[in-house]
Amino acid sequence: MTDQTPKFDPVKEFTTIRDNLTKVVEQGIRNVAGGSFPLLDIYETADSVVIRTEPMIGAAADSIEISMENDVLTLSGETKNDLAVADGAYLLRELRFGKFTRSVRIPRKVRAEQAAAKFRNGVLTVTLPKLPDNSQIINITPAE
Repeated sequence: MTDQTPKFDPVKEFTTIRDNLTKVVEQGIRNVAGGSFPLLDIYETADSVVIRTEPMIGAAADSIEISMENDVLTLSGETKNDLAVADGAYLLRELRFGKFTRSVRIPRKVRAEQAAAKFRNGVLTVTLPKLPDNSQIINITPAE
């Protein structure tokens, strides 16, 4: 008969506890600090950096402002609750409404003046064309 009981691995157990504790602490910080809103995905294509928000419930396109200074993109605006629900009627309230500002550093050189923004179904997509990489490799010739 072989013992099928998995062996206790203290390193694996410690890693699991650490990961769970990290998630709890991060969630607590988000709850206390209000979190970052909206959540973002930032990715790059061959010629652009693209910033895409999570759906922003209650935001209108005309309430959103986008600016870029140096290498920091800032999104600001306001989301509004369109439901007529009294505050005391909520059993659980997690959706946020009100003014927001979110700034993020763009890690590539871009042409901010050629940026394009689209707002569809509450999702904002900002496309920033990248500047060409002008770096050159300089070959070193050994001294004679």
